[in-house]
Amino acid sequence: MKIFKPNEDGWFCGYWNDSPIQIKYSDNRPIKQEESHKHEFKEYYLIIEGNLTLEINKEEKTLSKLELLMVEPEELHKIIDKSENCVYIIIKEKSCKNNIWKTVFFAKS
Repeated sequence: MKIFKPNEDGWFCGYWNDSPIQIKYSDNRPIKQEESHKHEFKEYYLIIEGNLTLEINKEEKTLSKLELLMVEPEELHKIIDKSENCVYIIIKEKSCKNNIWKTVFFAKS
């Protein structure tokens, strides 16, 4: 049995503590502005409270409480906005230093 506690960015587990997946909890912290990017694995967004807006393949999708979105491998995506009371969890299907950092980022047009 292993118990993980979140780090300052909200990540509970990943390659750095020998977990095969990555899990992040995000509460009222400001979202970091990110570029559209894609991965070689699936990524899940589970909304616990509030709303979260993502852009997936240039299409905006707003998720609400108890909705789960699965981003497929190679789909371009980024978080755009969230409501003030938004709480969500991100689960990355794989976690290893070489894979997670192989994320491909695309410059804004």
